[in-house]
Amino acid sequence: MRRIIFAALLATTGLVSGEAMATQVNITAANPVIDLTITESVDAKPDIATFSTGVQTMAPTGSEAVRANNVQMASVVARLKKLGIAERDIQTTQISLSQQFDYRDGQQVFKGYQASNMVNAKLRDLKKLGAFVDALAVDGATSFNGPTFSVDDDSTFRAAARDKVWATAMNRARGLARKAGYTDVRVLRVEETDSQGDGYSGPMMVRAMDASEKSTPIAPGELSLGATLSFTFEMVK
Repeated sequence: MRRIIFAALLATTGLVSGEAMATQVNITAANPVIDLTITESVDAKPDIATFSTGVQTMAPTGSEAVRANNVQMASVVARLKKLGIAERDIQTTQISLSQQFDYRDGQQVFKGYQASNMVNAKLRDLKKLGAFVDALAVDGATSFNGPTFSVDDDSTFRAAARDKVWATAMNRARGLARKAGYTDVRVLRVEETDSQGDGYSGPMMVRAMDASEKSTPIAPGELSLGATLSFTFEMVK
């Protein structure tokens, strides 16, 4: 006889909203059990591209470097908004100012100050992504990293992946039970492992363009969205 012990979070009367109390739940299995961990995935076309872009400027003094950086970065952010990225989808991620040096004949030689400003931006119209890359370069962006593709609302795809997990787990558990002389199984425990992730960095396919081409070609490809569940089954007659 095996006793299955796991913790459940139960709302408790009198607790402040949002609080919960951990309660231990015991389930006793009279027959042998099967433990399985199953992962399944479904394919989905991404509809969001997240990337980082920014400006680095050099000047003899820190104040000059910052002023030049502010002007150039304002132009980049204005371009992002003009091309359709909402203000809520633009987030500053790094602002820095540092001294820069060269090394000549074993000596450290001061070059000046480097100011840097980086933002993350989320593009919800992937058809514009190539135009974004080109436009940002024109407006003074000195760096571009990404894109990372994702699905804005992936709940439907995650649910489909869970359905596949359930079907696979039940079929496998029943097959194992029959080999052991039992006719079916019952679920004693189910636990989901977070396997969502934040998307993937797809290939940014940049090549020399003819005069007839309008923007940098980029291939979003497809995402693989998965679900992982761990089960404990009891074999039954």
